[in-house]
Amino acid sequence: MTIDSMPGEQVRRVAARWALWSYASLAVLGIILHIARNVTQQKGLNWVYIIPMAVICVAALGSLLLLRLKRPLSEAMVILVCVAFVCFTVLLVHEILTGKNYEIFVAVFYVGVFTIGLILGFKPAICYATASAIVFLAVGVLYLGFSSMIMSVVLAYAAAIPAKVVEQLIEQSTRDVTNINQRLEDLVAARTSELAESNRQLQAEILERTQADEILQWRTVELESRNEELNAYAHTVAHDIKAPLATIIGFSELLEKHHQQYPEDKLSHYLGVLARNGRKITNIVDELLLLASVREVDTLEVESLDMSVVVDEALQRLSDIIANAQPEIVIPDAWPAAIGYGPWIEEVWVNYISNAIKYGGASPRVELGATAAGNSHIQFWVRDNGKGLAPEEQARLFTPFTRLNQASARGHGLGLSIARRIVEKLDGQVGVESEVGEGSIFFFTLPSAQTEDAPDNPATSSAD
Repeated sequence: MTIDSMPGEQVRRVAARWALWSYASLAVLGIILHIARNVTQQKGLNWVYIIPMAVICVAALGSLLLLRLKRPLSEAMVILVCVAFVCFTVLLVHEILTGKNYEIFVAVFYVGVFTIGLILGFKPAICYATASAIVFLAVGVLYLGFSSMIMSVVLAYAAAIPAKVVEQLIEQSTRDVTNINQRLEDLVAARTSELAESNRQLQAEILERTQADEILQWRTVELESRNEELNAYAHTVAHDIKAPLATIIGFSELLEKHHQQYPEDKLSHYLGVLARNGRKITNIVDELLLLASVREVDTLEVESLDMSVVVDEALQRLSDIIANAQPEIVIPDAWPAAIGYGPWIEEVWVNYISNAIKYGGASPRVELGATAAGNSHIQFWVRDNGKGLAPEEQARLFTPFTRLNQASARGHGLGLSIARRIVEKLDGQVGVESEVGEGSIFFFTLPSAQTEDAPDNPATSSAD
């Protein structure tokens, strides 16, 4: 530890300023008293006394200036110590040679040792005491005798002892303050850590609550959507199942009461009406069950589809509608390979083709095809020659349990909704392009079987 960095630096700087002012003031006072006494006694001035005292005063003022300039304490005090030591040595020798009271200057050395020790510490005090002892012993040997200065040497060293005590007290106080500061810092660090942990937990709780709120909002929206679908479902059941049921009930009651009165061809016609309405109800129920199964499925085994086979199966299912409407159906000679689930895609084709026939006008023309949709998907489409759809009508398509208000529309609003759910479950999209008076193109996309990034199981998403 250097002198400038020893404990209690600020306190020592205050003590140093008091000591420097004391040295400067005493030097001036000594000069004034000396001049006053000699002038009163009409004696000449003793310049051997005046000059050293003046030098001490100047050195003290210079050291004060250094302290004011924020110079190191040791630098300021060393100047005064060196100058005062030389001057007091000269005055001590002068007093001894002139036979005057030299004990005053010996006492000044003791005061200097104590002052240096108080300000700069024990080691500087010992150095100053050693230098004083050398002067005392040298002067004693030369002028007074060795033994007469022994006591002065002992007292010079003794004056350094309080400096050691003061230094130890300052160091102990500094250690105590350091320990207190360390404990305070530890407490602050611990409290900061606790606050940080509390803040982290609070943020985690806020995030958890935010996520819970988001999930709750999502669930609420989903439930509202489900409720809307249930309401629409109730409307569908009431509107679409009630009519064929009423027909079945009416004809059944009629046949029950009058079946003996009707000829065979008439009975055959009525039984055919009952069968068609029964099949209509069965188709509605089957599609509702299919829609529910699409919603609930989590995983599905998919494969590369032979689309020509799938389309042929769909056309076979629509044979009655095709026989009645006699549409012109255009099918390509070859189909690109796509990834999907055959029974579901067959249902999509059935819905698209049946809608194209129903809404195709008096002489419906239905064209099927496929084009590339980017690098990873294929777009399959059905074009009709119907009246086309307005933008607001297109916006309502593919929505569960809705149907367009057209006189020739006999669908029950489930087909396009089922198609959308199936295709989205198979990592595809559905859509329509239409203009009023220009017909419509309904399309859906599926992953291509020719791309390396085609998914092995694209229907692994959670149930819609």
